[in-house]
Amino acid sequence: MLGDTEIGAELKAIYDFYNCVQPDFDGFMDTFGIACPSGCGRCCAHFIPDITPSEALIIGAKVLFGEKKDILKERIYSNPLEAIVCPFYDSWSEHHCLIYSVRPLVCRMFHSCVCTDKYGNKVFGGCRFVADSKSLSEETLAASDVKPMEDYADELSSIRGNSASTELLPGAVKEAVNRIGSALNLLFPDSREMLTLDQEAL
Repeated sequence: MLGDTEIGAELKAIYDFYNCVQPDFDGFMDTFGIACPSGCGRCCAHFIPDITPSEALIIGAKVLFGEKKDILKERIYSNPLEAIVCPFYDSWSEHHCLIYSVRPLVCRMFHSCVCTDKYGNKVFGGCRFVADSKSLSEETLAASDVKPMEDYADELSSIRGNSASTELLPGAVKEAVNRIGSALNLLFPDSREMLTLDQEAL
């Protein structure tokens, strides 16, 4: 429905970006023997990501058209502002994430990518939520060709329709859903249902 629109082009750009970078994170974990403990999910239970407009857009599309769209809509509005837990965290799902296929870049990089310290050295200290999590030495990382997360963030901010500005996931996704809904209502004015996330309509 959105394929020939600007929103459609932006959705394709973020989808292609994720497909391009995900093998890097999978490869990092395979190369260095890094793995999250089975059934963990503690990172999601203690974190709400800041996301870019493009990341919000692809999550918004899943909220509107995904298999569990009713649950996703409810989660966006039932998450209290003071909670420090991702609204899409789900302890019962396989990856503990209701939007795993379109999860933000920061979630993909967590425990799967290096960062740099103030001297520009690559560092990987393991997972802060797991006491015996594996860390990697600077020497090991310096000898590798892995890119730091800052490089991926720069690439993300430069894709079509995106920017470096971020917003907490719940608010960003609400805005994105309403943007998609408004575009569809213009494309299909005879449609009875307004495709927005107006809280009073839920």
